[in-house]
Parts: sequence; C-alpha cells; structure tokens
Amino acid sequence: ASIYALAATIDAKDHYTYGHSNNVSVLSEALARKAGFDDQKIEIVRNAGLLHDIGKVGIPESILSKPGFLTAEEYEMMKGHVVQSINIIKHIPNLIDTVPVVISHHERFDGQGYPRGIHGENIPILGRIICIADAFDAMTTDRPYRKGLSLEQAIYELKKNAGSQFDPSLVDMFIDMATNGSFNTLQLENRPSFNG
Repeated sequence: ASIYALAATIDAKDHYTYGHSNNVSVLSEALARKAGFDDQKIEIVRNAGLLHDIGKVGIPESILSKPGFLTAEEYEMMKGHVVQSINIIKHIPNLIDTVPVVISHHERFDGQGYPRGIHGENIPILGRIICIADAFDAMTTDRPYRKGLSLEQAIYELKKNAGSQFDPSLVDMFIDMATNGSFNTLQLENRPSFNG
C-alpha cells in the first residue's frame, strides 16, 4: 500500500514518470527473473523500480518537462532526485531494503555515474539491473522533445554502452529477452508492442 500511495504521488505530478516507473519495475523484474534471483530479491527490484524516481516530486515542473536540453544548473537539480528519493523512502520501514538499489540506479559500470561514483561490482547488482531497464525505457518512449528509438536502435545503444554505462553480462541477458519476444508478454505503458 505504501508503494502505491507513493506511485500515485508521482502520477499526480507527472504521468509520464509514473508510466516510466511502472515500465522500469516490470522490465527490472523480468531481468532479475532471467538472472535467477529469488522471490525476495525480485520483490525488492520490483518495488525499487516503481520508486526509483519518487524524488522527482521535488523537481520543478519547468525542469521535469522542459522540451529541450537542460542547462548545467538544471541538470544538477535533476540529478538531485536520487538523494530526494532516498530521503522519502528511508522513512518507510518495509521499503528500507530498496534504498541501496534506488541510490545506485544512476551509477555507471565505469564509475562515471552519480551520486557516489562507484563502479563495476561495487554497484549493487539490483541497481545495475534497474540502470539498464531505466535507460531502455527512456530511450524507447516518445517524449515532447524527441521520438522514441526503435527496438533495434535501443539494442544498439545498450551494446555500445555495455562495460561503460552498463553491466555487460546483464546487458547480454536483457538483449536476449528483447530479441526473443519476451517483452511482448509484459504489461508496458506508453509504447507500441515490440513485435520485430
């Protein structure tokens, strides 16, 4: 119930972010299942996917829905959503195990991410899963300032950034799901189906 109350808070502020969070949750759960995680870990990654952008409720509307590139200052404000998410989640006892996952969803495999700049295996693996699902959903969804990429283009971007932005072994699993039709059975919002 706490999770859906928080998710509804995001929806009230920005319906795109709500749909995106739902998709990240669904895609992360699918990847965690493929990677062989147990039910407890799958539940953590599903909840973390729904909540990873909750901190965006504290970001001004003008930045969230800006139809173009953010200035350096606006980008710094946008990056603050990760810490703001943690500040919200840490007060809900039954969601405390999502904190390490949510705080690491913008870390990069090469250590160039934020907020902590950790790299490789130091990044919690469920955070590495959400990082891929988050980027994939963002790339393949239409936004006011650009058209979403096709499935083929998104796969190309994932391959290109495997080892730098993304965990390469998890990218391989995710691409396998993307190409074998697994995504067509998932309940994803804001998008056409991925039939070829």
